[in-house]
Amino acid sequence: RKVISERGEQLFVKSPNMGCAVLRNAIADYLYRYRGMVAKPQNIIIGSGAEQLYETVVKILGRDKVYGIENPSYSRIEEVYKGTGAHIEKLKMGADGIESKALKNCNIDVLHVTPFRSFPTDVTTSILKKYEYLRWAGDTNYIVEDDFNSEFFKPGHPVETLYSLDGKGRVIYINTFSKSLSSSMRIGYMILSDELLEVYEEKLGKFSCSVPVLDQYVLAEYISSGNFERHLNRMRRKVEHI
Repeated sequence: RKVISERGEQLFVKSPNMGCAVLRNAIADYLYRYRGMVAKPQNIIIGSGAEQLYETVVKILGRDKVYGIENPSYSRIEEVYKGTGAHIEKLKMGADGIESKALKNCNIDVLHVTPFRSFPTDVTTSILKKYEYLRWAGDTNYIVEDDFNSEFFKPGHPVETLYSLDGKGRVIYINTFSKSLSSSMRIGYMILSDELLEVYEEKLGKFSCSVPVLDQYVLAEYISSGNFERHLNRMRRKVEHI
């Protein structure tokens, strides 16, 4: 009701290709406050959930690349990559992430990882393993950091993201509101480096944002008001007592 009464005619204006500025600003502010992540709003792209964003990754980087995924991993990751026509290679999981031997011997261009409580292994990647991933990426390869469910860290201990540790712009950060709010809310976002943002604009800059404008404004208001963070804190306390 607040958004409808205050935004009025703005709700009938077509969303920019990358999403409404008000939501991208709200997400950037939230990431800084809650996760200690520094992201420029202009580098944030809004999409309708993780699966669409996986597809966007392939459209940006190309189907000719080989994408490495965790083995085992969430089944939809493999299905989406295969559905785009991209080639995948499965890399065996160990106690703290992908096994070093598997990473060393792989023949991939892009590494897709879920560092926080990866499904179905429930493995959280160690800080040492994250730096190993970044060394693998070097100056030529890319990492897709699928940060699903990461909002539910232990109080006072936000999990360090690969995106925050990366100093070379090699990490594509992806997250959604499916777990933190509702799986029916098909809104997610990705953060691109300046270099990849240029590629995105060249290849996909003419396509429309697939998330309804009203939904974007409502979520932006929910985040900016502080209600989203209060909701996360309540949910974390519930999880701790289960």
